[in-house]
Amino acid sequence: MSMDKETTNTDLQSTASELPKLDSDYKPESTTDVASPPNWHNLLQGVAKATKALLTNSDSLGDSFSSHSTAINQALAILGQATAAHRVYICEYHPHPVTGELALSRRFEWVQSGITPQQHNPLLHNLSQSEFDLQAWYQHFTSGYSFIGIASHLSPSQQRLLESLQVKSILLVPIPVESKIWGFIGFSDCYQEREWSQDEEAALTTMAVTLGSILAYRQMSNVLYGERQKAQFQLDESEERFRLMVEGSEQVFFFFYDNDYRFEYVSPSVYAVLGYTPEELVGNVHNFIFHKLPQPLADELTGKRVDTYAIQARNKDGRLVVLEIAESAIVRNDQFVGIQGFARDITDRHQALEQLKAIAKRDRLLRGMAERIRTSLDLQTILDTTVAEVREFLQADRVFIIDTNIRGSDNGVIAESVAGKFRSMREWTNCENHAKAIQSYFRDKNIDVINDTTEIDVPAAIAQDFIDFQIRAIVSVPIVVADELYGLLVAHQCSQGREWNTDEIGLLDKLSTPVAIAIQQAKLYEELQRLNTGLEQQVEERTQELRQKYTELEELQNIKDEFLQAFSHDLRTPIMGILLVMKNLHSRSNGESVTIALAILERVIQSCDRQLDLIESLLEAHSSNVKGLTIQQLPLSLHILSQAIVKDLEPLLVKKQATITNQIAADLPLVAADPLHLRRVFENLLANALNHNPPGLSLTLNAVVENGMVCCTIADNGVGIDSDLCERLFDRYIRGNRSQATGIGLGLYLCRQIITAHEGQIGVISEPGAGAKFWFTLPLVGGGVKEWGNNNP
Repeated sequence: MSMDKETTNTDLQSTASELPKLDSDYKPESTTDVASPPNWHNLLQGVAKATKALLTNSDSLGDSFSSHSTAINQALAILGQATAAHRVYICEYHPHPVTGELALSRRFEWVQSGITPQQHNPLLHNLSQSEFDLQAWYQHFTSGYSFIGIASHLSPSQQRLLESLQVKSILLVPIPVESKIWGFIGFSDCYQEREWSQDEEAALTTMAVTLGSILAYRQMSNVLYGERQKAQFQLDESEERFRLMVEGSEQVFFFFYDNDYRFEYVSPSVYAVLGYTPEELVGNVHNFIFHKLPQPLADELTGKRVDTYAIQARNKDGRLVVLEIAESAIVRNDQFVGIQGFARDITDRHQALEQLKAIAKRDRLLRGMAERIRTSLDLQTILDTTVAEVREFLQADRVFIIDTNIRGSDNGVIAESVAGKFRSMREWTNCENHAKAIQSYFRDKNIDVINDTTEIDVPAAIAQDFIDFQIRAIVSVPIVVADELYGLLVAHQCSQGREWNTDEIGLLDKLSTPVAIAIQQAKLYEELQRLNTGLEQQVEERTQELRQKYTELEELQNIKDEFLQAFSHDLRTPIMGILLVMKNLHSRSNGESVTIALAILERVIQSCDRQLDLIESLLEAHSSNVKGLTIQQLPLSLHILSQAIVKDLEPLLVKKQATITNQIAADLPLVAADPLHLRRVFENLLANALNHNPPGLSLTLNAVVENGMVCCTIADNGVGIDSDLCERLFDRYIRGNRSQATGIGLGLYLCRQIITAHEGQIGVISEPGAGAKFWFTLPLVGGGVKEWGNNNP
């Protein structure tokens, strides 16, 4: 808030000149002058004069700033002279109008001659604390301290603010109002870095407290003045309302005016509405005619404002009528003293409205039920929601759905909504005789209505149920599913008997149809789910069988292709050799006998042997796969067997320029093995290594006892084997991609068949470029068989 328009800074200067002269009148001649601080006497004298100006020159009641701004501005001028400050001002803390954070605005200001006023500087209005790091000022104030600072010693943000205002030093004293910091009074030196004394701070703090007290007093006066004006306005308004109500002839005016809420006045029109004369009602309490005290009236009787509401009242002839009440509370001296208002008869309108509401609510209930059945297949949720909404609509104590096809100990209640103070029908215990009694009583009835269970004769079991579950009134309608009685939709009134009207019974009857539809729909869905589940299972089984058959056919096709490729290639070579030799001899014979060289004959024999070996391998693999290998396990020395095998392979080793180091110990325990089949394993593994590596290969044979088994290894320093091939190397018709020899890929497959027949295991450990190590395990004579895997070379 700015300075009062009639009190300018020039006026303050003239006002200050008229004030009593102080002993210290500071006015620097240049920006380099050093002012002497005012003495204690002059300072106290200035504070006293400023306080007097505030107390004697304030205007009458009004706004806390503008109405007494002249007195405040005069006080600032006196304090400016007393402190020799260049600028004296008052700032107020308030929420920022946009951000809501704490901000300050300069409300009043006095400046010495030659000093630029800052009263209307936009920067000093709604100035956020965070904008120039001014939180420290407020923290000092809330801690009970003033803030003294030299601009050059403050934070950069505060320096920028003070430099923009041409301030060298400041003294800020908080103004407390009702234990809160209202704002502060500030003193600025614009020419030098003035050190403010403790005496100045103490004296000005006293002045700030006085200023805060005056502001608090003015604010309280404003509040009281506003309340007095408001009370006068309300009184005038009440008088006008009273006049208007009294002049109305069709409405009843009433007035309560004591703590017992007795009728003080009732207009004559009450006779037409309630059948009473005013004299019969005056002096009686309100419940003489009010049938039921609603919450709005209860609020009025406690002094709360309620504009218009409806209430039931009892006519003199005993009829209940509905009155529309328009009234207001009367409060005097902050005390509730009575109620005045108008009442008019709206019974017919109320009954029509209630009937329309009931119809609309019933229609919403039926539409909601139909919508849930249409959009949801969750039967339990549909039924639970239905019984809850029906109980709310009927204001019944219990609504439930029961399956009358009761079996065993199941009580048949499938959905229920019950008031908290009554027992659940789920607690009902069924027995055979009990169930038959219920079925015989209800099965032959379409709709059963009982207004008071104490006035009818029923089977003993049912009568006991009425007692146990506090049943005083019943409506039950049948639920028919597929032309068969499924169960009952039942409503209970437990607190008292009840006259069920036709609309309520009709609602339950109409609801039984969608409930039956929901139950039938759920049964159909359950059957459909069962059929779908069975069909899905059959489809899955058939699909799995087809996948299995397809996989088998695909595997057989791959095996056939591999076999035909390998077999045709490996048989073609010896046959072509024999054919070429025969054709050559035939061309040289000219119909006569031909002499065959020994070398040619040996080649023919080798080719034939090769064909026989291939055919034998194929037959042996097929036989082992179909019938399994037949072996004869005998005690066998691996040392002796390996030496014999190495000796037999010397021609092949010489041809391949290979060497074998046999490290199998002579004292190695005997193994239980078939000598012929085990020889076949060694020969196939050694031949495989020689045929799949270049000349100059080095082989090492070894065997050790591990975990009750003998582990034999054949290691080489060849080119190695790819890891993906290692996993498939012992399958049928698998051949190495660097093979230089013929074969149909059955050698290693037969090795696995033989070792497996010995209850052993076989594998290979290899990496490209690091050689290969084939291993297999054999049982010891008289020893148990242990597992041996690829991680045990």
